[in-house]
Amino acid sequence: MIYTFSTWLFFFYFYCFLGWVWETCYVSVLKAKWVNRGFMRGPFLPIYGSGAIVVLIFTLPFRADPVLVFFVGMVSATILEYFTGVAMEQMFHVRYWDYSNQRLNLNGHICVTSSLAWGAFSVILTLYGHTPVERLVSRMSTNVLEVIVFVLTVYISIDMAESIREAINLKEVLLSLEENNEDFRRLQKHIEVASAFYGGELKERSEAGLRKINSALETGKEMYDRIGESSRMSRAAFMQKMSSARTKKEYGRMNSLLKRNPRAVSRMHEEAFSRFVEFTGEDADVDE
Repeated sequence: MIYTFSTWLFFFYFYCFLGWVWETCYVSVLKAKWVNRGFMRGPFLPIYGSGAIVVLIFTLPFRADPVLVFFVGMVSATILEYFTGVAMEQMFHVRYWDYSNQRLNLNGHICVTSSLAWGAFSVILTLYGHTPVERLVSRMSTNVLEVIVFVLTVYISIDMAESIREAINLKEVLLSLEENNEDFRRLQKHIEVASAFYGGELKERSEAGLRKINSALETGKEMYDRIGESSRMSRAAFMQKMSSARTKKEYGRMNSLLKRNPRAVSRMHEEAFSRFVEFTGEDADVDE
């Protein structure tokens, strides 16, 4: 069978859906509750579709050799997964999958276990799974195939655009929280400097030295009050900012993005990400 551009697109969408079914069922069982898994809102996981296409491109010429299919598929899919993970983290400052806790991982983006799974997937796909899909497509008329591909392309493009917007909004929130954390750390640094200054001037009994000590104490007290107020009001200020800067719908979508990716982490903004997860976890009244 000769694959046209529409044929490849259909394969991509089909395996995106199949990957979503597998991943959603797997994570839902682990979490003991339904989890609509994936970066996108709809039932498609592009990493699986992309992985399947890459595997097919490189392994179909070796269909008669399962061992070669395993290693070629494993290597090609692992490379794809690594660079996709790096690109997404650089773009959104969040890792939507993370293997840092797995043995023999590379920067948390890939690991040996995942690579072996890609190899097994390559054998199953190339030698067994892809044949019935290929037959299904071959029985479709060209017009039907193109209509299906067109409809799916429109739907998935809209879904992907919305999902990217959610991820960018989340990134902006993390950057904002990180700035607040920096302000907090600056205040702490000023207090440390004031304390050191106070300790040094305590040795001086001159009137000027005492005035400096009193000034340092007043400044320190003011900073401590500000830090205490910032700590007490952090969640309220955060929620106020969210409600004024974004609609409830947008906030709900960011929250939904994290719910679809329960293993997501942010190595760039660990503290800010933890605060966001804490705040959104406590807020149960957000409309999605």
